[in-house]
Amino acid sequence: MVCPRCGAEMKDDQRYCMRCGALNYNHPDNQQMKQYITKDELNKANEKYQEQENAESIQIGGQIYMDLPQEKRNSTYVDTRASLGLLTVVTLVLAALGYFIFQFSVVLTLAVAIVYFIYTFYIIVNSCIYMKGGYSGFVPIIPFYNLYAYFDIAVGNGWKFLFLFIPIFNIFYGFYVNYRFGKVFGKNGWFTLFFPYIMLPIIAFSDKAVYDGEGKKFKNYVNGGKRRNTLVPAFVYSAITFVIMIAVIQLPFISEVREQFSLFDINRTISTVKKDIDDGIYECDEGTFYNRDGVYYISFKDATSLLSLPIPVRSSINGKKISGYIKVESLKHKLTYDYATTDGENVFTTIDGISSPSDVVVPEDANICKKS
Repeated sequence: MVCPRCGAEMKDDQRYCMRCGALNYNHPDNQQMKQYITKDELNKANEKYQEQENAESIQIGGQIYMDLPQEKRNSTYVDTRASLGLLTVVTLVLAALGYFIFQFSVVLTLAVAIVYFIYTFYIIVNSCIYMKGGYSGFVPIIPFYNLYAYFDIAVGNGWKFLFLFIPIFNIFYGFYVNYRFGKVFGKNGWFTLFFPYIMLPIIAFSDKAVYDGEGKKFKNYVNGGKRRNTLVPAFVYSAITFVIMIAVIQLPFISEVREQFSLFDINRTISTVKKDIDDGIYECDEGTFYNRDGVYYISFKDATSLLSLPIPVRSSINGKKISGYIKVESLKHKLTYDYATTDGENVFTTIDGISSPSDVVVPEDANICKKS
């Protein structure tokens, strides 16, 4: 069974179309609608459901509902979720480049991938929504015309965007237009107004969010049986932001970012060690951390071995393992922590007198502690 209004596939036991809300008059729960229409009108409606490929209009209760032939109905459908899949693939490619080519740590790789995904995601969201409203996916990046298109989709008249140049009035009218933007896609206008970063993706990628406004462009788009291909603008936007991201991560200031993420991983490792010490996981050559004052050392060749979760710890500067030691000083049952670590080329330390990788060595008579 196919919905006569929007062309979506329907099951026989569905009460209404999940995309546009059209009633299934064959469903038992909808039989009460018979009291509002004549028997002949109901029979005609049922016949239209059985002959979808030829249904261009349905008359129920004296009102005619226009529809497109099946082939045109399919040609105007906007498959926005395909663009989301494309973005996911490109994000994974960027993450792979960050980890294997630029030698980022796992945390920095995830950070770069997330920033890229979110930034590009909302660009594609706008593109998909404009396409659902009958416009090209590249309209959102065209100054002024994007406002014209937005107002055409929301209130049916693109030239009303000029009201934005009227002081004070533009604030209230802008709120109204944003409210209307959600309504024309069948969503709660207040949610769209106050929670746009949640509602706009829903409108963009939900098949249930079907445009039902007075936009002039949309009418021409539907009548012409045009099809909006979301993959083309999605690919262009993803490629442009991909190139921008690659250029940004090679700028000089990124070296400082790399160092900060390396320190983040080291501090994450020390936090795990602190917790393990409190849980009594470590055993020392002499005494324990809380019953004997003194200095204890935890040495490691790979910081990953100290973590409870097997997430690799490596330098974001050169991609090599981080080795060294953690110095724990116990005084009156209080512990203080310092560290000396290296990735073979750079040194990360809070201990004075250590300036090169060769200085990162545990003293010979050190009291060594290891996991039990």
